Amino acid sequence: MKYFESFPQTSFTLNSDSPFANQQLVTNILARSTFLREIANNTAIAYEYNVKESDTAEIIAHKVYGDAYRGWIILLFNNIINPFYDWPLKNDALDNYISKKYNQNIDVARSTIHHYEKETTKKSVYNGLLIDEEVTTQIISEYQLNYTTGQITPTALPTVADTSVAVSSETINYSTYTLSIDIVNKAVSNYTYELNENEKKRKIKILDEKFVQRVEDEFRNLMLNG
Repeated sequence: MKYFESFPQTSFTLNSDSPFANQQLVTNILARSTFLREIANNTAIAYEYNVKESDTAEIIAHKVYGDAYRGWIILLFNNIINPFYDWPLKNDALDNYISKKYNQNIDVARSTIHHYEKETTKKSVYNGLLIDEEVTTQIISEYQLNYTTGQITPTALPTVADTSVAVSSETINYSTYTLSIDIVNKAVSNYTYELNENEKKRKIKILDEKFVQRVEDEFRNLMLNG
């Protein structure tokens, strides 16, 4: 099923300034349904997929559904409004996007600091085996407040983009269990920031093939009957 063929039609006056303007039936592309997004979190009917460099919604639809026209299901299921900017960009397109956004060539974008982050890494080791590792980040400013003294002091930060400085390192030992906590402050470049944002878009959800026909039928019914 093609995406727009199920949309309702509406009357639209072309060239409304003309006294001879006639109303014509056109496809109402503003008609939208939220039902796909409402069921997207149901893990029983969907699974995660990492978008590859060569993937488009149509290519994925052809691979998993055998029909490239079902790419619209991939897009709506993941609430992707703009298939270009809401989809992970390919390497060349990402470089062009970064250059235009920051008015910088890629080398300058790699060396310009976008923001600073505190990265905390917690590792749990049991009997010499790593059993868990958790990495969390938060954006920090160039200054910090000492809540005890009330003083504002500069934050220990790297001066070069995409490098880090150690803040603290702590190891807690038990009889058979060790917890280590390492904290570093990082300077994130314009390039790395946009690269990370692009990578976040790679994890999408795919509707299980068994439910595709039912979803198509329901979508067609919603569009035609309101």
